Amino acid sequence: MSLISRVRARAAALRVWCEEQGYNTDIALFVDLKRHSGLRRFVVWDFEQGRAVLTAPVSHGSGSKESHKRSSYARLSNEDGSHLSSVGRALVAERYEGRYGVAYRLDGLDATNSNLRSRCVVLHGWEYTTSFPIFPIPTVGSFGCPVLSRKMMARVDAILQQHSRVVMDVYCE
Repeated sequence: MSLISRVRARAAALRVWCEEQGYNTDIALFVDLKRHSGLRRFVVWDFEQGRAVLTAPVSHGSGSKESHKRSSYARLSNEDGSHLSSVGRALVAERYEGRYGVAYRLDGLDATNSNLRSRCVVLHGWEYTTSFPIFPIPTVGSFGCPVLSRKMMARVDAILQQHSRVVMDVYCE
């Protein structure tokens, strides 16, 4: 199944959940960690139009660098110090300027990612992450953060500045 087909299937359920919980129902972010990191697997989804408005490669936790040789690609953890990514829904919280430029803090909304803030897992850009697919080469790893290229982060930042209470759904199924 294609990335967009997988996101479309998840988007319908996420929109209902966002309505019930009082989160943004215009847009959402999705990260499909089942896909190889050298492929597009980050999606900004427009609920109203029912389509992706941006797709890009995105890095995952460096604790999973050996997994690029396996079909699972990303190993997962919610534990501090694991340097692995977590799955689940997260609120894209406050914007700030940090070591890597513009970044957004993430608040885990599920038991599988409840430690995102305390682990300092944030959405940010980095000069060493690619804007375009480089499969079969993997993107660089992170300490668990979803990391976009600086160019893509600038585009995502422009979108996020127009919205509040946006949810990011990270999954690996």
